[in-house]
Amino acid sequence: MILPKYIEQRLAGLRDKILQNKSNPKRRWRLLQVESAIACNLRCVMCPWREITKNSKNHGLMSQHVWDAIRPYLPQVRSIDFTGGGEPLLQPQLVDWIAGAKDAGCETGFLSNGLLLKRAKLEKILDAGLDWICISMDGATADMYEKIRVGSSFERVCENISNIANLRRARTPKTMINFVLMDLNIHQVEEIVRLAAELGVDQVNFKQCDVIRGEAGKGHGLFGPKETREIRRLKKSLEKARRLAKKLNIRTTAFSFIPEERPVCEQDPRNSMFIRYDGTAAPCINLAIAGPTTFLGKEVIMPAVHYGRLPDDDLLDLWNSDSCKLYRQQFEQRVKKHDETIMNRLIGSSGSNRERTFQAAREAMPQPPRGCNVCHYLYDI
Repeated sequence: MILPKYIEQRLAGLRDKILQNKSNPKRRWRLLQVESAIACNLRCVMCPWREITKNSKNHGLMSQHVWDAIRPYLPQVRSIDFTGGGEPLLQPQLVDWIAGAKDAGCETGFLSNGLLLKRAKLEKILDAGLDWICISMDGATADMYEKIRVGSSFERVCENISNIANLRRARTPKTMINFVLMDLNIHQVEEIVRLAAELGVDQVNFKQCDVIRGEAGKGHGLFGPKETREIRRLKKSLEKARRLAKKLNIRTTAFSFIPEERPVCEQDPRNSMFIRYDGTAAPCINLAIAGPTTFLGKEVIMPAVHYGRLPDDDLLDLWNSDSCKLYRQQFEQRVKKHDETIMNRLIGSSGSNRERTFQAAREAMPQPPRGCNVCHYLYDI
């Protein structure tokens, strides 16, 4: 039986959850995404957060006071992701924070543009115990990369990535490349795989250009509300690149080109929180920052959903706040109804009605929480 991708992911997620609970049952949170910086040293053409950084306090850097409010709860967190809307390497305390989280038993990692990852800085980060690092590279050649990542240097970033492979211990940290699929660079999907192999990268993540605020990020996306001849062509190109990656022993991930509603997005607010650089707690980065956006071609407003703010509020109090409980409960209800429908109808079904089973599971779910209904993440884009 061949299952749709999102069903396979649900089953894998349930399996992983069982294993994690057995190995570390006392950890309250699967993930805290801590925006160590919203400040950035580049001017990427599709970035939705550039205008926001202009008026950010503390130069767009998380303060030690906010981190100190998180630190007592680190033993209750499985994974800390130091990524947000900016460049984590601009955070002067990053190495110390990674080391502190690692000492508390957390998995640690962050997404970076890689420009500032010079050898001396890299050695300190590796010594701190980083588990994974992901570098944003949206071009496989200097001209394309520097056209998109304005202000960066393709040669320097390639050198910095290759240093990771040379300096890391065994296969730690896991090294990844994020490649945002756009009209500008879709023709380089196979080239980025070859480049990743040359640089000693473990995995390439093909991401849609799905986060939009106003005009920022608008018009670059390749996904759509329904499958078209062009989308079928794009899917074939990406599938070819992923087959190449498999031959080169490089893992890949990719999002859908058309909406496939999921019971809960990968962020999964049932067991995670996003902490902005200023201490604001939210379900995820998308709901942390309100504003006009485009959802599957329609102009809508992304609402702000905030639980409260550190250090004025206690982290556990925020987790137990009414707004946080509401998001957790609504997603729990969606997952429960979805999985029950699958279990009740999938067993013993013939091939002719499997798709109806999956459709019935989607239709059985309650409506998603406010904001999530206009977020591409819930639709695997």
